This record gives sequence, C-alpha cells and structure tokens, in this order.
Amino acid sequence: MQIHCVKSADTQYMKTSIRNYFSNTRHHEPEYKDYKYAAKEYIYGEFFRYGLRTEYHTFQETSVSSTDYFQSVIGIARGTNFGTANDRIIGLGAHYDTVKETKGVDDNGAGVAAMLEVVRQLTDRNRNGVKRKNTIIFVAFDLEEYGSCRGALDCKLPNVPLAGSRHFLKEWLPVWLSINYGNAIPPEMHGVIILDTMMEYNTSARSQMIPPQILPAFQTAFPDAYASIASDNFRGDFLNLIYRKPTNDAYLAAEFLTSWKKLGKAKYEIESLPLNLIKFSEKSSDEKNVLINFMRSDHGNFWESDLNVQGLPAIWLTDSANFRGDMIKCYHHECDNLQVMLTDENINFLGKTADAIVTTMHKLSEPSGSGIKDDSSHNSISAGGIFGIIIAVIVLQIPLIVACIIWRRNKSKNEQKRSSEFENPSYGNNQ
Repeated sequence: MQIHCVKSADTQYMKTSIRNYFSNTRHHEPEYKDYKYAAKEYIYGEFFRYGLRTEYHTFQETSVSSTDYFQSVIGIARGTNFGTANDRIIGLGAHYDTVKETKGVDDNGAGVAAMLEVVRQLTDRNRNGVKRKNTIIFVAFDLEEYGSCRGALDCKLPNVPLAGSRHFLKEWLPVWLSINYGNAIPPEMHGVIILDTMMEYNTSARSQMIPPQILPAFQTAFPDAYASIASDNFRGDFLNLIYRKPTNDAYLAAEFLTSWKKLGKAKYEIESLPLNLIKFSEKSSDEKNVLINFMRSDHGNFWESDLNVQGLPAIWLTDSANFRGDMIKCYHHECDNLQVMLTDENINFLGKTADAIVTTMHKLSEPSGSGIKDDSSHNSISAGGIFGIIIAVIVLQIPLIVACIIWRRNKSKNEQKRSSEFENPSYGNNQ
C-alpha cells in the first residue's frame, strides 16, 4: 500500500498572509480599493508561484454597480484525467472581499489563508513527484458579501448575496467545462469545500450560541451535535461541518471527518450538521426561515446549481460566525481584526483545518507517487556512482597536487641555497 505523508500546516505562512494582505477592509468603494486590489494580486501571485494555471474571472453585478467590474481568482491543478469524463473534480473556495465596516480577519482572511496553505502543501507534493488523476480547482471569490439576484427569473437565493460564486457557476464553470471537456463533461464531481469565517476557537463556557428562534429545530435536526455541545457547556471549541445528508455532500463530508479525526489534536473538536434537504429553494417559507442561517456562504449557490438535478456537492466549514465568542460582537464590525482574532490558539485551530483539507483533497485527487524526496530515486547512489564520484574528485585534484609538488621542490632548493650562503659568507674581496 502506498503511504502519502502530509506535513503539518505552516502557521507562520498563514499568519504572514493574514497580517500583510487580509487584515484591512477589502471593499469595492474607492477608499478601500487599493488594499482589496493588493489582496487579489497576492492570491493570484501565490497561485501562480505554486504552479497553478491561474486566471481571473471578471464579472459585473448590476445590483452593486452599473459600471464596476469584479474579479474572482481561479487556480487549476490539472489531473491526468483532465478533459475526460473520468475526471472527478474537487474544489476549494473562499471569498476574499469584506463589508466596509470590518477588517475581515476571521471573515474571511482566515479562509483565504487556509486555502493558500492547502495550495502550498498539495503543490509541494506535486513538485516532489506526485501525479494526480483528478483535477483540483481553487477559487478566491469576490463579492460574496454583496449582490442580489432578486427579481431575476432564475433567482434561487434572493435573501443572501453571494454574487461572485453565482456568476462563477453561471458564467465561468459551464464555459470552462465545454471548452476543456466537450462532450465528455464528467457526470459527477467530488465536490467543493467552502471556507468562511472559520478561525475563532473559544474554550469559555457558553461562548457558543444557538439562535433561540431555531433552537427547537436545531435540537430536532441535530440531536447528536446538540447533546455534544451542551455536554461541553456550550464552549465554542469546535469546527462546524455543514452539508446535505441526502446528497453526495455526505461522501465529501465523511472523507473530511475521517481526515480530521486522524490528525489527533483532540482539543480542536468538530461537529457534523447534516441537513435534510436537497434544494433550499424548494422548501416551504417556514422551513426556509429555519434553514437560512445554513445558506450564508458560497456553498449555497453550489447546492442550488442547475448543473445537476441535486445541485453540486459542497460542504461548508465555519466557526459559526456571529454565534460564537468574540465574533458575536465582531462579525462585520471593526473588531474582527488582528488584535482580537490572530491569536496562537486561533491560528493553530486554523492549521488543523488546513491539514484536514489537505488530507481529504490529496486522497480524493487519487494520487500516485510518494511526494517525498528522500526515496531511492532521489537520495540513494549506486556503488558505480560512488566510484565515479571518487575518480572525478581525484582527476580534479591532480593539477593541484602537481603544483604543490613543484612548489615544495622549489622551496627546498631555495632553503639549501640560503644554508650554503650562511656557512660560507662573502663580504667582498679579502686583501
């Protein structure tokens, strides 16, 4: 059996990314555009640096601006099945924009930093010899916080923004599939993992809130999760794994859950929240009122996609945003900043999430090759190779040896001459 080692997250890399590019407002209004542009360019540069096929998806959202253009950043690692019906594509997405009232460290600098760390680890294995059957797509979405499809005939989620992923699914993805797969578009994909507001780790009692208006429904829908949270005195020390139980989301969720548990670090917990729905848009008004808090990120557009009768598989990883600890008051406010959010505990929590994503995507990409350089093809040298190296070293040293011999011979002659002069001194003619 081939064993694929996964290194642990580089938390310093994630910290640096957040500090330098995701610690201030990334909004489309003029006074914030420069920082948002720098964040976008950094994502593009990192995707490109790590060997991804990198591009922008440029789109307009008239509900936000009739003149401005917006850009998501896309990076692609092609598998050997690329362009064929056998390609089981897997994706990872996180939005990089913010509302204008926040610095956006947890929402969603943390998600982008984790995604870049996953890119770093997976492409490191690629450079060290791993070949993958399945294609991986990474997307940093613009305009998750803004935009509305309200009024459009095909509007599925009128009460949430999520413009960037909506345009991605309607404009970029169908065209990309048609160009690259033609009539061999894969009938299934492994799905996409969405990262949004996912860094707060809080061990204080009653730091985890469940909205009172949905508490009875929460207890009914997720009895195991509720019992677990309650038994821990409602501490916000876990990651939420949200998915649709009756769909292929469940397979992706199960793989992620297995990866999480294998990593250890048991103090960083996880709770599974499997929803009993296929399409949110097909639920009654009362059901929608309960479920709307589970539709607040880009996974919602994948669930509602018309590209498949059940939508596209997606899971959402989150700390629950404004229902936990500091984020109860800091969500979409100024205190979602470095001073409050970028703690060692939070970044280590984020690191475990990144490692679990790496393990999950690595497996689902169907890799071959160890991805480790210290195997025989890289570090072992045959006896013939060693003998050749010895001969080469000797040959290279011959000129130096000859020069040394000549120098010592000349030195010896000079010393003999000086000794003779000392024993038989001549100070001029004797008369």
